[in-house]
Amino acid sequence: MVGMQKFIGFYWTLPVPWAGFNELPKDLDAAAEASKTIRYQRERVRKWAKAQKGTLIHEEVFMELLPDRGSEQIAPAIDTLLSRCREENATLLLVDFSQAFGWRRHGALYDKLRDESLSITLEPEPVEVDGALFDPIGHFRSWRDLQDAFVVEKSDRKAAIQAAIANYGATNTNLATLVAALNRDGIRTPTGKRWTEDNLRKFLKSL
Repeated sequence: MVGMQKFIGFYWTLPVPWAGFNELPKDLDAAAEASKTIRYQRERVRKWAKAQKGTLIHEEVFMELLPDRGSEQIAPAIDTLLSRCREENATLLLVDFSQAFGWRRHGALYDKLRDESLSITLEPEPVEVDGALFDPIGHFRSWRDLQDAFVVEKSDRKAAIQAAIANYGATNTNLATLVAALNRDGIRTPTGKRWTEDNLRKFLKSL
């Protein structure tokens, strides 16, 4: 299997709402620019394929729906890529973070990869990214620490939002004007998103 010459790279990530990372460009280079996790996977797969004297005939990126788990949403993308692997006698390449981090495996993804002749999963070994050695384990630990801090600070952010709304004179301001003011001043929702009339209405009802 390792001797196969054609590969397809698949790089996926989760959204990080508290950091405002909720969308991933479809274009590979733009996605890699937006996400260091995608950038790392691309470099890991490219270096491995090159070491096998193989050729990457296609690369694709994907963002999951939820920030803390995989979903069936990934299945159609994997089906399409596996079909192409069969047609072109290629092997799907992706990085498996689950064992190294002790995470629960992405059930829907790995259910699709049961035919081991069509895919190879790589260990998340450190590789050079942006001119420096990138350790994915250290990277994700840092993000976990930031996530924990975000949860602790969430109540403080909620209070800050209330204060900002009070300063705008919310009782005399319609939702559209208030949304525009909050977004203009860079004040995000408690989960890090931009304001809309809908989420602002829900926020005000929760007070």
